[in-house]
Amino acid sequence: MQAFIKKNWTHVLAILIFFVFSMMNFYPAMQGKKLNYTDSVVGMSKEVKDYEKATGEVSYWTNSMFGGMPTYYIYGNYPKDAVDYLSYGSRLFMFNEIGKFFSGMLFFYILMMVLGVAPTLAIFGSICFAFCTNNLVLLETGHGTKLNVVLYSPLIVAGLLMAFRSNKIIGSLIFAIGMAFSIKGDHPQMTYYLGLALLPMMVVYFYKYMKEKKLADFAKICGFLLIGLFLALGTTAAKILPIKEYSEDTMRGKPILKQEASTFSSSSVEGLSWDYAMNWSNGKVDLLQSFIPFAVGGSNNHNLSKDSNFAKFLRKNGMSTRNGVQAPIYWGKLPSTSGTIYFGAIVFMLFFISIFTLNDKLKWWLLTAALLTLLLSLGKNFEIFTRFFYDFVPLYNKFRTPNSVLSVTPVIIALGAFWGLNEMLKNKIDFKKILYPGLGLVIFCFGFGLLAPSFLDMVGMNDARYAQMGYDLDVIMDDRIDVTRSSSFKSGMLMLLALASIWGFYKNKIKKNYVMLIIGLLSVFDLVSTNLNYVKPSKYKNNRSLQQKTQPRKVDTQILQDNDPNYRVFDLSIPTFESAISSYHHKTIGGYHAAKLQRYQDLIDRHISKNNMDVLNMLNTKYIIIRGESEGQEQVQRNTAALGNAWFVNTVKIVASSDEEIEGLNDFDPLGTAIVHKEFESYLPSKNFEKNGSIKLTSYKPNELIYNSNTSSDQLAVFSEIWYGPDKGWKAYINDKPVEHIRANYVLRALKVPAGNNTIKFEFQPDSLKTGSLVAKICSFIMLGALVFFGLNSMRPEDKKWLKTKSV
Repeated sequence: MQAFIKKNWTHVLAILIFFVFSMMNFYPAMQGKKLNYTDSVVGMSKEVKDYEKATGEVSYWTNSMFGGMPTYYIYGNYPKDAVDYLSYGSRLFMFNEIGKFFSGMLFFYILMMVLGVAPTLAIFGSICFAFCTNNLVLLETGHGTKLNVVLYSPLIVAGLLMAFRSNKIIGSLIFAIGMAFSIKGDHPQMTYYLGLALLPMMVVYFYKYMKEKKLADFAKICGFLLIGLFLALGTTAAKILPIKEYSEDTMRGKPILKQEASTFSSSSVEGLSWDYAMNWSNGKVDLLQSFIPFAVGGSNNHNLSKDSNFAKFLRKNGMSTRNGVQAPIYWGKLPSTSGTIYFGAIVFMLFFISIFTLNDKLKWWLLTAALLTLLLSLGKNFEIFTRFFYDFVPLYNKFRTPNSVLSVTPVIIALGAFWGLNEMLKNKIDFKKILYPGLGLVIFCFGFGLLAPSFLDMVGMNDARYAQMGYDLDVIMDDRIDVTRSSSFKSGMLMLLALASIWGFYKNKIKKNYVMLIIGLLSVFDLVSTNLNYVKPSKYKNNRSLQQKTQPRKVDTQILQDNDPNYRVFDLSIPTFESAISSYHHKTIGGYHAAKLQRYQDLIDRHISKNNMDVLNMLNTKYIIIRGESEGQEQVQRNTAALGNAWFVNTVKIVASSDEEIEGLNDFDPLGTAIVHKEFESYLPSKNFEKNGSIKLTSYKPNELIYNSNTSSDQLAVFSEIWYGPDKGWKAYINDKPVEHIRANYVLRALKVPAGNNTIKFEFQPDSLKTGSLVAKICSFIMLGALVFFGLNSMRPEDKKWLKTKSV
């Protein structure tokens, strides 16, 4: 052990630094405190987490949002395999942000080692990658799955580079593990964007091998990488198979309806509609925040000092500034934003310079990937470019919020920056290649700070609303100018200092190691000081404080007094379909999710948003919360016409199309009639029933519903539960015998019930989950077994290797 540490002391030191640095930044997490998330993520998973805590059983269905939906994108506590435990090990088995950011630094360090970067620069580069400001914004706002994928990305890049540069087998296995981690990280959009950014690398290597007349070698490497990809997909089958099955029925799936109802999301188009998908598109000026953190104000709730103009305005109007000041300083083109996507001034400058100084052809991948992500983030504001991807690139139109593509850019920028700096310090080049691009950025920063207020209006998209709220826009404008100016000057000064230290090295005035320390420390200082706007110790709260945030309102308490908890709530006091806050306390017909069931989105567009009471009644909407004159004065209305959990109908109306099915909900009696698509006509030999008897919900679990029926003749029961099928998880039983059920009223379930006293059970048991779990265990065993075998093989002397793995 001592010999190992002595031989690898730099790597051991790096790991210790990463752990200590992560601990220093997030030490309140070790005290049991948690971040006070600004998003409503806690409401999404509350029901299934409570159920798991109480029973030890995982439910893959929740009824807390949108009438009911799978939890695959909400709380995917899937069956575990060996790759999961390897992932946990990379986090030191710490499941908070300390472990997450540690793994991000560790993986970037591995990437730096693959490229032969000096350990000192590799350590600083790893910190700058992991603590890129956008990662802290993702952490603060509760986008944990997105952050997972971002922090795993260096391992994927490292595997690809190793496969092409040194060892195709080990590289492919590292790539496979990185891909498995990424997919298990549970944010397909980020994995997809990373894939787009890596495609130019494949083109660069294809050209290189073609020029060297080694296309056969290129094909071999690609073959190993494909095997690695299939293994990665296999290890994530327990997640992928259910998600693939689910995605077909979501807003991102194939069209259901022919008639479009909304300019936002409709099933009349495959994927997401253009307007809905492009809603969060960067403006060109927003891109400046890549290297000037608050070029356009940073966020809609930007932290200001107590000496700011806005703070003085608040005090003048009798408001306290004791607990800090936040103001709507952001004036870019996004509808709103929680924070800046900032790569670091010095880091960005080094990347920019590296494009001019690196001799490796891989720099063209770095440049292309960076430009690709920056331009795609413009979305509708660069329509001619984005339209091509939206219309022709597979799967691109399944995702929304174009600006989020920049979440995968930091790995590219940080890689180019510190790899490029390593080469600049290792091989002295013409200093003009460093000076001109670097000085150009410095001049731009100072020039923007000085001149931006003169040639840009700095008017935000929400300024009219702020004026209605009583804010003085002139005061806000003055602070916008101050923030933009100071941020620009800070970036320019940091770039200048870094440039000066490189100049000192080239003039033999500063030693190489000192240059590394100066630039590394300045880069880390830059990012950490910026990040304090989003995550700092005061943002952490103990459990009691967090519970206060989710304390029920007066109206919630009033509703919760109902002895029968199996009803739904329609909360009009909040942005109903953009917030999951109400889902923390109730089963709601609203919520927040980017991949809700398409049928339910159609119901929102055509009926719920228009307050169709027949539809609200069939969803068992027993309570409606409406706004009061001020916050805390919300009122609750009881809907006595809600139909309950299940009921029998007299008549079945067969319709020929999905459009007729949903249009039929405009004028019908849900208590007496069920509207059924002709695809289920054979299930119903009789279209009329003599309604009698009773049906009642007797037992409720998120993934299991039990009813008792008592009738004198056969009946058709309609349930106020969301249809998800056929054969996608919900299974029906009558007296413990499996039976078929069908869809009624476009989104609900219906079931033929025989005469007599019967026990009816619906149970959510996705076959895709069971199959996927078995496949995952097999593939993870193969992957890790191969990694151990080839890893040990590579450490043996050449003449004693079990298998020759000479790189191509």
